[in-house]
Amino acid sequence: MPPKRSAERHANVLDAAIELIRRKGIDGTSLQDIADAVGIKKGSLSTYFSSKDELVELIQARFTDVAEQELAKIAERSDLTADERFRELLYFHAEHCALRVSSPVLVGFMQLWTSPSSPNDPHQPAIVRQYQRTFEDAVAQCSHKRIFRKVDPELVVNGLMGSMSWCAFWYNEEEHGPLRPLVDKIIDMAFDGLRTRPRGSGGAKGRAAN
Repeated sequence: MPPKRSAERHANVLDAAIELIRRKGIDGTSLQDIADAVGIKKGSLSTYFSSKDELVELIQARFTDVAEQELAKIAERSDLTADERFRELLYFHAEHCALRVSSPVLVGFMQLWTSPSSPNDPHQPAIVRQYQRTFEDAVAQCSHKRIFRKVDPELVVNGLMGSMSWCAFWYNEEEHGPLRPLVDKIIDMAFDGLRTRPRGSGGAKGRAAN
């Protein structure tokens, strides 16, 4: 029982830190703010993390742990067509970035894509690669079923995941309304360019005729 309570307490402290960072940003959130939010002394935070850098690493791990579980659920859904599955994966990524992770933390997470190794956690780049591979497999399935034309899955995923990630930097629910309709519009524009077309309907002449 004590280990379980300890894990729950650790999760509660991290949840409080994430909420503060989401509202105030990483630079605007002090360790004292976090301690006050959970009702403990500042020095007691060392039980959970010793610095903001370590806190960001913990949140990055939370990002990948939660995302990995949710992506697996979506990927295994048999009620979705290949393109519907890819759409749900993209929406999850947009929602995860825009609503669950603050933009400063997201920047730190995204840096893992360009980092060949992580000195603190060499497993992280492998997790990131697996995360992206789930999306690439979905694109490949769409091409295999001829929903999409033959495309480079990695290139498509890099572009679309970038668009979804960017939602975290501009989306505001009060200003823009619900996230899903906006994301669907972005995805629709991308899918329109990826879908197979009847022979003779593509090319410059076909576009000019339209």
